[in-house]
Amino acid sequence: MGKEIGIDFGTTNTVVSYYNKKNRLRTLKYDGSAIIPSVIYFNSKEDILIGSKAKKKLEYLKNGAGIGNFKPKIGNSDRVEIVTEEGETLRLRYRDIATNFLNQVIRGVEEKLIREFGSDEGCLDRAVVTVPAMFNDKERSATKRAVREAGIQEVKLVAEPTAAAVAYEEDMGEHIPNATVLVYDFGGGTFDVSIIQESHGQFKEIARGGRKNLGGNNLTEKIFQKLWHDFNEKYGLELPLEDDEFDEEYYHYSFDNYRKNKVAFWDGANHLKEDLSEVEEVEEELSVFGANGNPELYTIRLSREELNQLIEPEITETVESTMQTIEEAKNRGVSRVDQVVLAGGSSNIPLVAEKVSEALQNHDTVYGDNVSTLISRGAAVLAKQYKNIDALTQPITNVDLGVVVTDGVQYQKFNTIIPAGTDLPCQNSCKFRLFRDGQQKLEINYYERDSKNYPKASRVGDEGIELVDTLVIDSLPANLKKTEVTIEVTFCAQKDGTLDMDVALTDQKGCIISQEVMKYQKKSDLE
Repeated sequence: MGKEIGIDFGTTNTVVSYYNKKNRLRTLKYDGSAIIPSVIYFNSKEDILIGSKAKKKLEYLKNGAGIGNFKPKIGNSDRVEIVTEEGETLRLRYRDIATNFLNQVIRGVEEKLIREFGSDEGCLDRAVVTVPAMFNDKERSATKRAVREAGIQEVKLVAEPTAAAVAYEEDMGEHIPNATVLVYDFGGGTFDVSIIQESHGQFKEIARGGRKNLGGNNLTEKIFQKLWHDFNEKYGLELPLEDDEFDEEYYHYSFDNYRKNKVAFWDGANHLKEDLSEVEEVEEELSVFGANGNPELYTIRLSREELNQLIEPEITETVESTMQTIEEAKNRGVSRVDQVVLAGGSSNIPLVAEKVSEALQNHDTVYGDNVSTLISRGAAVLAKQYKNIDALTQPITNVDLGVVVTDGVQYQKFNTIIPAGTDLPCQNSCKFRLFRDGQQKLEINYYERDSKNYPKASRVGDEGIELVDTLVIDSLPANLKKTEVTIEVTFCAQKDGTLDMDVALTDQKGCIISQEVMKYQKKSDLE
């Protein structure tokens, strides 16, 4: 039997935890650090760097041989072009990039474990990998597939807030019966909030909320925009924020220098944000290209007070989502919160604890011990009990899952199949008609609706309704009559939030007329 680990695969950073030979929970170090920047750099197709080395090389060279912040796009089938340092052009899906990154992490971690436990016990067999609570089926499935392709076949996914709640109880060192924990998880790419109740050894999710596209990167963007504006103002430039708005002839400025400046200011903004968690004011020198195109040193500075003014709207938005989730829990009969737990790297920002404490003054104190490693430690606790995870956790669906009406007066109207807040696993069915006689292939789009944040969303095109994936059924018998048969699809949401489907051919009375299993594929698996 080999070893198991917990992986917090984050947008900005990745952390891996495990139990050592003395049965103590530890965070593994990669290249001397427990915090592994989620950055990858290609010297060549085979020679790959990740983590701090990749980040430093990318920051120094400012070229297209590396990439970070790829996790939020892991379900995106588009390909990104990467030109290795040796000049080879690679076209990779974001899932492929994640696979390469995780493969390097797993190889490095396994080497350390083999040295500690030996060649048999130290080999990695199982992993619990955390995902944002707001991730959909396509993103969860892509994450699981990337981990398997990276070398670990036995993989279970757990929502990040649940892992944080598990780690909190482990850190406390004592069992608190029926304790209710509010987890405020502010990561690099997403914000999640969950209210989780421990009952008879099971972590049951009572309510869930968050913002899928709100994370630490949004805060960095606010700082970047200020620095970019100040730079333009100093040199009398009007360089745009977006690449597609830039024109060399119009601005009389090199596109290459423009891009390198943007990378420099983004990295500088990120450094300022991180450093201001420790001090009141920060100053840093950047190497940039001035108005005449020559390289020069440029000083950026920011105070914590200025930072707070820039990011307060985003922090307020997370607090509002938190209060909404508390109300949802009350509606489900849970009105008491015993502990507020901060997780995710962005929770290190002092304004976060200040605003959360201010809003939740009637609840217990905020706990935020080692927020950057908390989630991976919780994943490791669950990984140690790998076979019993389904009994230890009780998650719920985070958004409405459904399809849209394809004809009639309600054309393109969202039709809920599985509502948000349903205990997982769960399933429900929906019937579809053929468009013509003899049709042998049917494609069914399925969507998610974030009705909590967008309560007015009702039709495709409305903000808050997003296409998740397309179900492709291409094994229908020949000579079917569209007026005589229907296709019944049962959407089966698994414990980890991924979807499986059962497809049956039925008559007009709903009776199954073919015992033969209808084959299907998700379009994302075909791309």
